[in-house]
Amino acid sequence: MALREENFVVLHSGSWSTKAGINVVDTNNTPSVLIRSLVGVRTVVPEVADMIEAEDATSATATTQAVDKEEADAAVAVDKTEQEDETNEASQDKSEDQKEDLDQVQEQDKEQDSTKPQTTYYSGSALTEAMQQYPASELSVASPIQDGVVKDWGAMEALWRHVLFKELGIKRSRNASPVLMVVPTAWTKEEHERITQIFFENFNVPGLYLAEEPLMTIYGCATLTGLVIDIGHNSTEITPILDTQIQHNAIQTIPLAGADIDAYFLELLKADAQLVREYGAPLDLEFARHLKESDVCQVLGKDEKESKTRAQAEYNGKKFTVGSARYKLVEPLFNADLVGKRVLNIVEAINAAQLNCKADKRQSLWDTMILTGGCCRIRGLQGRIRSAVEESMSISENFGDWQGRDVKFLKMPEYFPALKDSTVHAGFLGSEIVAKLIFPDPRNYINKVDYNEAGPSVVHTKTF
Repeated sequence: MALREENFVVLHSGSWSTKAGINVVDTNNTPSVLIRSLVGVRTVVPEVADMIEAEDATSATATTQAVDKEEADAAVAVDKTEQEDETNEASQDKSEDQKEDLDQVQEQDKEQDSTKPQTTYYSGSALTEAMQQYPASELSVASPIQDGVVKDWGAMEALWRHVLFKELGIKRSRNASPVLMVVPTAWTKEEHERITQIFFENFNVPGLYLAEEPLMTIYGCATLTGLVIDIGHNSTEITPILDTQIQHNAIQTIPLAGADIDAYFLELLKADAQLVREYGAPLDLEFARHLKESDVCQVLGKDEKESKTRAQAEYNGKKFTVGSARYKLVEPLFNADLVGKRVLNIVEAINAAQLNCKADKRQSLWDTMILTGGCCRIRGLQGRIRSAVEESMSISENFGDWQGRDVKFLKMPEYFPALKDSTVHAGFLGSEIVAKLIFPDPRNYINKVDYNEAGPSVVHTKTF
């Protein structure tokens, strides 16, 4: 089966959001699907009365079938005695009876299944409706991915199913859309196999390719070497890549990320008495997150000073002003003690990742740093990281050929005007580019023939 670019799918699920798109003919587009990685799970246990009723119905059905069978046997005996010349007609009737019996058995099985607990998953707009319809005691809502690891595979599959068949409109029975699945570097071989099995057996995809997220990010920034700083929701990962080879031994992952910024920023906002008075309602994490992602916040550079003028802001139809808290929200990244964590800060983690690479390769990494993740949109954060890293580098007065002196951050290529303003979608762009290169040739990805011959383990020999 020939695969067409308009059917190619790129799918990326993180602990905070899931992004996806179909049709890579034009790669100068943001993801067409961008939803929270939340899944609602509702399990309904049948009432005792319903179970008894179902059992009675099953018993009655069995009794009726037995009586009908005796009457049918008697009728057949009479017919056999009186009408021996109608053998063909009797044979046809028997065939129809067998079909009817089979239908009854299937219906009986269905009734028996109705006595078991039924689990329903909700994602996207369906989850929003379910949250309005059912109380919190009946509907549990969480991300299937916790701390970078899939905790609930049933919910994970439900989220992917929603994206493919609801959001992208793919038909499972005649699925002609190969999927490039972006995965974190920390996911294991067992998780790769499970993904492969789900997509081929449950989603009927014609092809699959698994790609590691940091590698897709440097491709999106038009380079083959780089130091990817990905500030996620629960953790920040610093990944050195040299000539397309991820240096797994040098990867640094720290539990300082967007969630810590949100919590710290919320406390700063609550301490702003004027803001609390003007807003007139309790402040929560969604409030802090909204301000973080707006133009209100800014990280000051070394020579910049805070404005004494309060910034105007709006949320849920209410207008208010924000004070100096808008300049301090990212401080936990540089001082973990502020959020009660004794871990490396982001600068120390960057230096540790560099030191675990060969000395003659470090300068190339300093020159090709990439800041990505949701927090990369905060104005001034990239400059603050650059200044802090350069300060830590200047401690040594003996500069050698391999001693770094300054750092440079890459941007998205200018020839992608819809994406060039932020590196938040660098990984998605890189994935689209890779999809255009690999899917036209069946030797480059896992196809149905490969899966049927080798099973899920084929993912270890035909990907990355």
